[in-house]
Amino acid sequence: MKTQRAFSKDDNAWQFTAGQRDFQNRDGHNWPGRQEVFRTDTMETLAICSPSYNLVQHQTAIDTAEGALRSLGFRSWQRNVATFDNGGEIRCTFDLTNGKTKRDVSVGDAMGFRLKLCNSLNGRRTLSAVGGIVALICANGMVGMKKSVTAFDGKHNGRLSMDDYSKSFETLLKAYAEDVVTLQKLTKVKFNHADGLNMIGHIIKDYLKATKDDSVKLVGLFNDPDSGLLPKFRGRELHGVPGRGKRSAWHVYSACTALLRDREQDGRIDDAENKRGALANLFGGIATGDRDIKPLLLPHSNFKLDEIAA
Repeated sequence: MKTQRAFSKDDNAWQFTAGQRDFQNRDGHNWPGRQEVFRTDTMETLAICSPSYNLVQHQTAIDTAEGALRSLGFRSWQRNVATFDNGGEIRCTFDLTNGKTKRDVSVGDAMGFRLKLCNSLNGRRTLSAVGGIVALICANGMVGMKKSVTAFDGKHNGRLSMDDYSKSFETLLKAYAEDVVTLQKLTKVKFNHADGLNMIGHIIKDYLKATKDDSVKLVGLFNDPDSGLLPKFRGRELHGVPGRGKRSAWHVYSACTALLRDREQDGRIDDAENKRGALANLFGGIATGDRDIKPLLLPHSNFKLDEIAA
């Protein structure tokens, strides 16, 4: 597993202003064609860039996003910000679970829209926004399965207007509604418990590249669907009952996203983000019939359940 970057969830980690000035060498002379991005509160350097680099302050990106959400009729959301590289990069999620974003995937399993906004002051990535899904009874985050093109995907200098934000979010919300319909199809792809464990083996080996500890946890989440739910929702059999009963592709996907949720809580944000994309492609293909599930229900040549349980 790759070393994960340190991050902070404190608001003061990103609530500062960055500046831009001519970069000077050790002798105090300006370096032509180079500028320095720095924190105005601590004067620490965040990046060396070209003079054409355009800063978008983290506060500006978040304020504009929230203004766009209000313009679309939303009044409340849960915001979480992870800040990397001494304030050089943020990844912000807005979970909207009210009104028109709530849908039912299966009995008791409500879905909410998750908007992810990323911004950097160090050139690591451009200002971006993508849509996703959050399962409300387990807090599992899922990457959107339907590809959408918004103003954030085109070539831009980061200075997008409020209208660009609003229209982009509308596009992502529409894709979200279609993704929920796709997820419903996973509940109809049924198989027995043993076949589901075979599928877990393929995912461990070929998609998650999971450690032994994570593999044991994933098998446990699949065997007992209730264990992946938030405590207040357990005991109602909302995801089925433990044991050897019938399972569906939704059970496998839910177990996998629960594992990634816990990876993220352990600080493995980069890892979880990358793996969510791979799983979205796999299960989106299964739901639409573009991916044949039958080979995944056969035992994996390099996975033995008794080895991870030993």
